[in-house]
This record gives sequence, C-alpha cells and structure tokens, in this order.
Amino acid sequence: MNDKLAVVELKLSQEEYETIENLAACNYSPTQIAIYLSADKEELIRQFNKPDSLVKHHFDKGVLTAQFEVDNKILETAKSGNITAAQELKKLQDKRQFENHKMRILNES
Repeated sequence: MNDKLAVVELKLSQEEYETIENLAACNYSPTQIAIYLSADKEELIRQFNKPDSLVKHHFDKGVLTAQFEVDNKILETAKSGNITAAQELKKLQDKRQFENHKMRILNES
C-alpha cells in the first residue's frame, strides 16, 4: 500500500482565474478563495506558494489591479486640483518608491 497521498491537481477555468483576481482584489485569503471555488484547499495554497504558478499570478494581478484603480482615482482627483488628493498621491508615490528601492537592494544581495 502506498503511504503517499495523491496530489489533487487544480484545473481551473479562465472564469475561475478571474474570480481569484476579484476575490484577491477584495483582500480574501487563498484559503477563503479555495472555499469559494470549492477547490482543494491544500492544492490551491500549494499553487499560491509557487511564485511562477497561475494561481499566484492571478492573485497578485487582482491585488495590483485593485490598488491601481484606487491610486488612479486619487491621481485623477489630484489633477483636478484637489489638494488633499495631491497630498495622498505624494504619500503613495513616496511609499511605493521606498518599497521599490528596498526590493532592488534585497535582490542585489
């Protein structure tokens, strides 16, 4: 008898990948996404933890898209002359620039 557990391979449709993007954009966890999709939780999390997997790609894309949409609205509002939005935009830009420099330095090490 084989003691190894069979790995359940995820076979997701394009619609399910889009659902992952939408749920990730709303800050749902991979576990919650697996429950929503009625997918094997362990396998979805395993795929999520692989940097080159489609699950990870679509999760990250959903988070990035949601953040961009918010940032873009702030940019539009700032361009229209809203001082508060301009200040918020500057904070976001400074934060993102710092994170980009940090990642660059960590990747050079």
